[in-house]
Order: sequence, then C-alpha cells, then structure tokens
Amino acid sequence: MTRLRQIAIAGLAAIAIGGVASSAYAEEFGTFENRLAGATIGLPLGALPPPGIYTGLETAYLGVFQGGGQEGRSAGNWCIRSGNGCANLPAIAQAVPFLFVPNWGTWWGATYSASVVQAFYVFTTCGVDNGHCVGASPITSGGFVYTNTFWNPISLSWKLGGGWFVAAAFAFTVPDGTHLAGTPNPDYWTLEPAIAFSYLGNNWVASANFFYDINTRSQGVCCSQTLGNGTITSGNYLYGDFTALYKFGKWSIGPVGYIEYQTTADTGAGCGVVSPATGRNVCGFRTEKAAAGALLGYDFGPVDLQVWFTDSFVGNNSPVGSGSFDVWSRIGFKLWGFEAPVAPRPMAAK
Repeated sequence: MTRLRQIAIAGLAAIAIGGVASSAYAEEFGTFENRLAGATIGLPLGALPPPGIYTGLETAYLGVFQGGGQEGRSAGNWCIRSGNGCANLPAIAQAVPFLFVPNWGTWWGATYSASVVQAFYVFTTCGVDNGHCVGASPITSGGFVYTNTFWNPISLSWKLGGGWFVAAAFAFTVPDGTHLAGTPNPDYWTLEPAIAFSYLGNNWVASANFFYDINTRSQGVCCSQTLGNGTITSGNYLYGDFTALYKFGKWSIGPVGYIEYQTTADTGAGCGVVSPATGRNVCGFRTEKAAAGALLGYDFGPVDLQVWFTDSFVGNNSPVGSGSFDVWSRIGFKLWGFEAPVAPRPMAAK
C-alpha cells in the first residue's frame, strides 16, 4: 500500500464517524430544521473506512460572533422570539454518532454502511423581548436539550478508480426529541436522500456532500410550527457541504464551506400568521444560507482531530445572517474492527 493510501485510509478510519450521521443537530433552534448546515464538513462521505464500528464527538459553537442584521434575525446577539421572551446565541451543540461498516463484501459493487446519531445542545432564554437581551437580569432560564434521533439505515459507496468515490444514502430523522422529552425540537419526520462525491489522491482529500430534506406535516406540538394555533409543514431543503484538504504528514489543511437553500414554500393553516420578528407572513419567504471557512486537522493515530470555522456571507430570510461566525471541532476513533487474528508463530524444532 502506498504512503498516500495509508494516509487516506487512516484518516477515513478515524473521522468518517457516521458520515451523514454527524449532521443530526436540531438546526439552530430558530428555524427548527432537522439538519445543521455544514455539519459534514471534513468528511469524505463518498468513501468508507475499513470494516468496523466508529464513533466520536462533534461540537459546534454557534453564533460566536454575529454580523449585520438580516431579515428574520435581530441585531446584536441572535434572539429567537418565543412568547414573551427569546432564545439567545451563542449556543453549543454536540453530536455522538455510531457508524457500522460490516465485512460482508460488496452489494452491487458497493460497500455498505449504517449509522445512527444522538445530538444535544444547551441554550439560554431571555425575558427581555427587545432583540438584544439587555436590561436588568435579562437571562431567565436555560436548558439542555436532546435533539431528534437521526437514522441512516443504508449508505452504499462505490470506488470509481483514480482516487474517486461516489456514495448514495437514505436517512430519516424521528421526532422523538419533542414527543419523548418535551424539548424544543421539530415535531415532524424528515426523509433525506443523499449523494456524495469524494476524491482521495495526490495528498488531497476533497468531497462534495449533498442532502435533500423532505419534511412531513407538523403535529402541532412544538415551536415555530404552531404559530397562530395553526400547523405549518416546513418546505423542503437542499444542503451542500464542501471540503478540499491537502495532507502533509499527519496534518491536513484547506478551505471548506456549505450552502443551504429552501426549494419549496412552507404550507399549512399557520401560514396566515405575521411573524413578530420580521413583520411578514411566516411562510412568505424561503431560507438561503452560504458560508466559507478553513479546516485544520491532525492525525494522532488512534484518534483524529479536526477544527474549523465558517463565516456566513449569505443569510437571506434566516435567523443567521451574513457575518455569523461559527467554530466547529470533531474527534473520531475506531471502537472495534474485523481484523484477522494473528497466526501463531511456529515452534522452533530442536
């Protein structure tokens, strides 16, 4: 095996912790999406690591700095209005995924994997509903929230040759965070087909990961989906996470970014309500987001570490406008593998 292949496989074995599974945060709880844009940055999802079970921890420090106001978000600290108060950023979200790659060989020439993730986040709420969370004792409460569970029962990866890989997957998110824990999460199912294109060669690891979220009807349990005593079916969303890393020794560095675009309009009885945050019909616009940044990684051997930042330069009709600066980190490692047992050494003849 060439040194390049050793570097590439070692990196995948450590950081491909669930692929799309790493993305199952509750979207920054103003829009209540089941996917957090940018969460698979750094993961070449078109390829899979060797057979085994992998896990890790991904952390997102959301809204570390905020830029100019955008429609649907307030100036200063990010404030998502709810009743007479608002939820405030910065916030910290984390996800723990499990990826299973069996040693069954190939299906239709593809390697199979399955994954699941449980994520959670912490937040504070502000009793001063002025969009700035200022004044006497503005912080009224906070919380630790389990998000909805993300399941990816099938992902198939094909090796195309020349360092190129492509993978197709189907995943879904279950609304158990709201129904079981009573916490602020989307109260609907999300069905998600996905495709990823990855290149591992010439000391480069590059990937474009695409996801299309199809959201079912809200059950009227939680949050922004029940404005005006009417439920809203969230529109569908297209996401793309992009990575281009150059590897030298144990280090990797390169540009990263993501896009998010709402392809269909929100529908439902609640769409007749005017949002107090924007003064517009809550279903009268579609979300558009884009961000770019850089990633630095280091391979410790059994554990791989990645740290990156993203700076939003598009934030139309989104609580997170342009200039929103987020910091991310990820560690990944292999729990168990299918390594062949070492043959006993023959005894020396006397």
